[in-house]
Amino acid sequence: MSHPNSSSRSSTIKAVIFDLDGVLVDTARYHDQAWEELATGFGYALTEADRHALKGRSRADSLEYILEQAGWEDADPAQKSRWLQAKNARYLELVEGLTPHDAAEGAQDLLVQLREAGIKLALGSASQNATKVLSKIGMEGAFDSVVDGTRTTRSKPDPQVFEMAASDLGLDPKDCLVIEDAPAGIQAALAGGFRTIGLGDPVVLAQAHRVVASLKELSLDQGHVLFEI
Repeated sequence: MSHPNSSSRSSTIKAVIFDLDGVLVDTARYHDQAWEELATGFGYALTEADRHALKGRSRADSLEYILEQAGWEDADPAQKSRWLQAKNARYLELVEGLTPHDAAEGAQDLLVQLREAGIKLALGSASQNATKVLSKIGMEGAFDSVVDGTRTTRSKPDPQVFEMAASDLGLDPKDCLVIEDAPAGIQAALAGGFRTIGLGDPVVLAQAHRVVASLKELSLDQGHVLFEI
């Protein structure tokens, strides 16, 4: 799917910035489960709309969102901190069993092809556990830059995470391609002047320049990412 306001062409890029959850590995289900268990304690059941709304948000922003939906937004900071710790502990329990076999189909091959083509690689994720997850799926050391929730102060749809990655790489945003599965992530990339590929539902990710169902749909041709805009 091409962006409605652009014509199709092949475009050379110098770097690809990947989101983590839902792009390189399906840990989104573990986040969902951990948040759902926490929300149940508030007497609130997460809806499908809630799950979409939580994608790409920082842990603290996600908690605030759930508390607002559940009517618990007046909880004191100390209790919020305990809930955040509990959620993270549960998430880490769930991801402990990850292996390289859990990497998204086509992810490893694409990373190798991009690297061999001289294209820089970065990770731009809201997760504070990105390094652990990358290690579990065999991608530790695969990126020239890793920007995650331990470095950022603002969450998507703010473009900070991608701007930091581009800065790490010494590149202008217009020379970088962001691959995201969340609307907030696409919005963040667009706000920062990045080119975008959405991974998933073309209706949900309609703002992206292009949407694909799988990383397997992205290919290289003589060192160029075939990127229709």
